[in-house]
Amino acid sequence: MQTMRKRVPFTFKSEDGSDEQQRNATSNKQNRIALQAMLCLSGLLHIIYLFSDRRSPLFAIFPSSSHDQASNVPLAFSGIFSYIAILVHVNLGLIIHPYHITVARWTVHAIGFAETLAWSAIGPCVSIFLRKTWQTTLWWSISAVMTVIVYAAHGWIQKVDEDVTELEKLQYQAAGA
Repeated sequence: MQTMRKRVPFTFKSEDGSDEQQRNATSNKQNRIALQAMLCLSGLLHIIYLFSDRRSPLFAIFPSSSHDQASNVPLAFSGIFSYIAILVHVNLGLIIHPYHITVARWTVHAIGFAETLAWSAIGPCVSIFLRKTWQTTLWWSISAVMTVIVYAAHGWIQKVDEDVTELEKLQYQAAGA
């Protein structure tokens, strides 16, 4: 009679898989930190703008070649647009934050990317409509650009998280197989 070999249950845990999961988790954490730092710096620029003379900061780097003074004047409601831009940055920060934020037993929820992009597009649209210089229009486009960047990066982070979840589903014990 032939000796029967002992069956070893299948486990899909290897050092390479756990290393990859660890790298993905570390990469996601670093990406979130980089996005939060970028949002903080951009939001800080909008806060500084709010307390300045309300001219586009891009005029300091790229002086206006236009001799038309009306196109160099700040937007009519630039204070309101600054508040909107700051709120857009706060909302984007809530979106990429990995945990739920609770204030006075109320959970704070972010609005979606479509609404955020719509709110952030108000300033550039008004600037274009009023035929302001490209420096002013570009300044008001920063929050929309930040929204697109965060949307793309957040999608990548979620994809990696889903891939890790799929890998974890493959890790099982087939007892008695």
